[in-house]
Amino acid sequence: MPVLIFCSGIAVATWAVIALVRGSMFTTIALFIISAACFPAEFVALDAGGLTWTMERLWLLVLVIQLALSWHQGRLIPMRFELSDVAIILFLAWLFVRTVTQPLGSVVPEQPATLMHFVNGYLIPIGLYFVLRHSRLDKEDLKPVYWLWMALGLYLGATAILEIAKVWSLVFPSFIADPTLGIHFGRARGPMLQSVRLGMCLLSCITPLLVFSVWLKPNDRLRWVGVGVMLPLLWAAVFFTYTRSIWMGLIAVTGMLIVFCLQGTPRRAIIFLMVTAVAVGGAIKGPSLIAFKREYSEAETRESTYMRAAMLYVSLEMFKDRPLAGYGFNQFQVYNGPYLAYRSTNIRLESIRGYVHHNSFLSLLVDLGLVGFALYMFVLGSLCVQSWAVWRANVPQWVRGLSLSALAICAVHTIQMAFHEVSFSAIENSMLYAAFGLSIAAKQQFCFRAQRAGTQTSVSDIGRHASFAR
Repeated sequence: MPVLIFCSGIAVATWAVIALVRGSMFTTIALFIISAACFPAEFVALDAGGLTWTMERLWLLVLVIQLALSWHQGRLIPMRFELSDVAIILFLAWLFVRTVTQPLGSVVPEQPATLMHFVNGYLIPIGLYFVLRHSRLDKEDLKPVYWLWMALGLYLGATAILEIAKVWSLVFPSFIADPTLGIHFGRARGPMLQSVRLGMCLLSCITPLLVFSVWLKPNDRLRWVGVGVMLPLLWAAVFFTYTRSIWMGLIAVTGMLIVFCLQGTPRRAIIFLMVTAVAVGGAIKGPSLIAFKREYSEAETRESTYMRAAMLYVSLEMFKDRPLAGYGFNQFQVYNGPYLAYRSTNIRLESIRGYVHHNSFLSLLVDLGLVGFALYMFVLGSLCVQSWAVWRANVPQWVRGLSLSALAICAVHTIQMAFHEVSFSAIENSMLYAAFGLSIAAKQQFCFRAQRAGTQTSVSDIGRHASFAR
């Protein structure tokens, strides 16, 4: 094992040097997210300098050095502040205050360490957002990111199928086959060891697969072949997560791509067929979606559904007691004990004892109060509004594709927030804020340029009309 770790370290160091000299920050950020998703501490970790170094942290270090070099060489774009940037800074400041005023470790069993929750869940993803906001967008620099993301989707899709088929000899990394690690063993969960995280990564691969392939280059037969191979694989992998919120995310992404990328009769026909299929499927299979066999029995699946009512009730009761500032970041498990003893409802509140929160919106409301919750919702809303402005602007199609990808990933993310806490790792929020970072950078670098071009054209037209009048 030490030899394997040493060889892996040499390989990573070699690629890190290449990335510093020749690579772009776009590629480094993609490699960071891929490393966080596919090569966690269970794969390889090295203790040095008082820290545990994993592949994702090494790529993060590479990114920091690249950022310093780019700043020194003057290659960063000066940022025009948007309302969303101000909202993000205010939210991060409030989150920081409500983090450092709490115990930074774990107070109760199974509670994530508060400091690492803050760093992984919010600080790193928002840092990626601001790095991309300052980066000069170039179509050629983004191509390696696309191919890396397609390779990620192919790997995750194939791994999910092999997991369900229990062909453990072909599953890589091998720790995926260990039922004592992570959760959701028995579903497709990938190297993240968690089905929701795997599903979000799969859905984030479907959007660019369609947008930057058949939408941008509809006459490229090779890309159609690639989509024909990968799309069924990704759909099957999403299904085998056996996670209802991920299935809802797939419906949302599919619907958005149909509405935005198709026109006329084909769009109306497909929308009608989708709505009909969802309605008929919901009527026939609706009850069975509440209780179906996953890694556990149908009764336990039903219980996990009803536990969300308990989460809602307890969260609202806690919010009533501290509505403005909340209980402090990551403190739901610490303070919810007395509320679980309430007997004024028939909901089995004790069923959620020992569980982390399963609703990100309610978690923000309880931990950060109305102040933090409002700031976060304003962040999401303003980022979506600006991405929508890019989509509607007179800019190159690949730039509009960046905004569409950001909106689709946000739709998936928002659905998952309603059913899960998505800030315990750096993966989920990093995908969201990286996508928005590209979209807002596109607005700064292309929309303003288009507006200036339009203004100059208008002035020229006025001049021509005035000359003609004379």
